[in-house]
Amino acid sequence: MDIEFGHLDGIDTQGTGWFLGFSDWVRDSSNEAGGLRYMPSDRRSHTLAMKWMRHAAGDPRGSGKPVSEGRTISILVGMPGRFRLQFSEYPDFPEESIAEYLLETNGHFCLWGEGIHHRYTVEEGCTILTLRWIPEQPSPTA
Repeated sequence: MDIEFGHLDGIDTQGTGWFLGFSDWVRDSSNEAGGLRYMPSDRRSHTLAMKWMRHAAGDPRGSGKPVSEGRTISILVGMPGRFRLQFSEYPDFPEESIAEYLLETNGHFCLWGEGIHHRYTVEEGCTILTLRWIPEQPSPTA
């Protein structure tokens, strides 16, 4: 599954602060495509959505999410909390297929690509900033 997890303070932005986008300092040199946080400047996105959500502990809306389209990044902002994300290639989340990540301090993030099922649980109230976009596919070369 195409998932990146970490803390924004741990990303080398070469002093720029930009952690997502088209700039070279965002590009993952170990990934030929550049990684999930990189989008070449000659590619376009045909959608963009951003959500700011305050989640109370036990928020019941965390299941039944549709399969991911494009790319999504969720970042814990503000006061520390506990926001658990689970991912699977399968809609029924068989135990052996689950990848799990916990956002628990300001700046923790999880970024995932398309075709992945996700769900969440809120163990401690928190605020999550989520950005979703769908990059256009590169044109086939003639």
